[in-house]
Amino acid sequence: MGLFSKKLTPLTYKEVTEALECLGFELQPKKGTAHEQWVMISKKKKYKVTVDKHESPFTVTLIKSMANQAGMNHREFHTLCKEGLEQKRINELLNQIL
Repeated sequence: MGLFSKKLTPLTYKEVTEALECLGFELQPKKGTAHEQWVMISKKKKYKVTVDKHESPFTVTLIKSMANQAGMNHREFHTLCKEGLEQKRINELLNQIL
């Protein structure tokens, strides 16, 4: 079974936030809510990913939403969170986003 035919498994808060940091997202100061805002500003667009720590482990629906907010394919986002990606592939993804 190939990578893209596997079922997405839940992600932990730590897996998601480490992946966002790897992509260059920065945690914004909290404003009286449990939701965290992770932001990355590129030349093309401002990306803002909402992470609710209390919802961890994150379901497939939330994984897809966070990936979309980060400007990524949900399967690549999941792989980055679970296994990490080679620096070359991370650079390719960043070039697509930036």
